[in-house]
Amino acid sequence: MRKGGQKKEAGWPKRGLFSLFLTFFLLIFITPPGGSAEKTYPDRPINLVVPYAPGGAADLGSKVVAERIAEFLGQPIISQYKPGGGGSLGAALVAKAKPDGYTLLVGSSTPLVLSPIVKKLDYKLDDFIPIGIYGITPIWLAVKADARWKTLKDFVDEAKKSPGKLTVGSYGKLTAAHFVIEMLSKQAGIQLTHVPYKATPEALTAVLGGHADGAFVTGAGGLLESGSVRILAAAAEQRLEGVPDVPTFKESGYPIVLSATYSLCFPKGTPKESVDKLHNAQKKAFERYAKEIREGMRKVEVWAQFLSPEETIKQWKKEYDLIYRIAEELGVLAK
Repeated sequence: MRKGGQKKEAGWPKRGLFSLFLTFFLLIFITPPGGSAEKTYPDRPINLVVPYAPGGAADLGSKVVAERIAEFLGQPIISQYKPGGGGSLGAALVAKAKPDGYTLLVGSSTPLVLSPIVKKLDYKLDDFIPIGIYGITPIWLAVKADARWKTLKDFVDEAKKSPGKLTVGSYGKLTAAHFVIEMLSKQAGIQLTHVPYKATPEALTAVLGGHADGAFVTGAGGLLESGSVRILAAAAEQRLEGVPDVPTFKESGYPIVLSATYSLCFPKGTPKESVDKLHNAQKKAFERYAKEIREGMRKVEVWAQFLSPEETIKQWKKEYDLIYRIAEELGVLAK
């Protein structure tokens, strides 16, 4: 009995130990659905590359939209500045970025549509996925508020009398602004001395400091509202809402229509889920905060507009065809 009892006492601990290990295995390696959920995008801040210096229309306008979009994503969108090359430096950086949904570009017509036409770059328009155009700003000619030119005619008349005397700045060589300078010069039969700067704020600072007579730029960084500058003409189809006193180049006999359109863009290869998530967040932002977005962007001379990714691609391809023809006329196609 004693020996049998000993066997019985020794057997139960073994079975108990096996049960303990089995339970531990089930708890660790077998979990119910949703017990170990995958991370939901986005689970960290998104970097927004601004390819221009701080303070311009591209920067301030993107902030208005990005802050509203972030509310529907649950993560902040943080601006990072990479100015240079009329926006192409920042665009090239994003084109090569890891397409994981955490790097965006403040994309606009100049670096994405125009620059690949006139410069040898290591990226092209198809290397980006637009979230959807959110704003538009025409190129316009700004002078100091107390400048002697009250109208575009005054400016052109002086340029005709003194070829090369008037100096105009822009936000970069071979940008949309540069194209407008060339088109006006050709159509009006004048010669302007062009000084390219890295961004709109620098070009406007040169005007305010007396280092340039005018600036062909997108936006005026709030200087228009403050009364520091006067806009002589805008390269728009018609006069802009909210600034009825700003005439178009067309009104003076120069059919120049060229605007900067803005869209946040992902690098090619970004998962469709991320693209859709950002687009839907932007759509919700425009639906809920339409008035706030419109007023916020108007303060920095950007006019709110909302297009889908597909509509944006169509719009940019239309602009590409137009700009290609102009570049061919000017003889500045990339070789």
